[in-house]
Amino acid sequence: MKIFELGSFKLPALAHLDFDQSYEPIGPESILRAVSGRGIKQMTYARTRIVTSASGWVPSGLQSIDVTQQHVMRCIHPESLPANFATRQATLLAGGYRTDAGHAPWGLAEMANGSTVSTPVTMAGDVATVASVSGATAYQIGYFPIFNVYVQRPTRTGFGWELTAEEV
Repeated sequence: MKIFELGSFKLPALAHLDFDQSYEPIGPESILRAVSGRGIKQMTYARTRIVTSASGWVPSGLQSIDVTQQHVMRCIHPESLPANFATRQATLLAGGYRTDAGHAPWGLAEMANGSTVSTPVTMAGDVATVASVSGATAYQIGYFPIFNVYVQRPTRTGFGWELTAEEV
């Protein structure tokens, strides 16, 4: 079972039976125009906003989280990166993915007919390599992200709740 963690807080399994988590890029960006009309992309920083919501059979206990402190958020909504086809490798962000039991990175091989086949991953530092699959047309590495975040006070309605966090 996938476990959502925020600092030392572990969400009870029965509090997140209906679970959703979204990742939204935040940070100022704009397209400036030169005299010729050519666009120039300007970005000053890029971070992530994570919105987590769920409901279950028991209350979440989120009110025990100290929202004045920075926390490590161990997510349970997966992300993926395409692997280089020739090397079957992708580099994951250092410290930005879970490796605990049940949450380790995994591989997928995409087949010509559109299906995917699960394939093992080996890690060498932050470089993930998927095992070769005969007939594969592409590979990707799946992982569960980790973020250092500040959390806003959660909203609660009965057994439902929502938590918004922003990457530090």
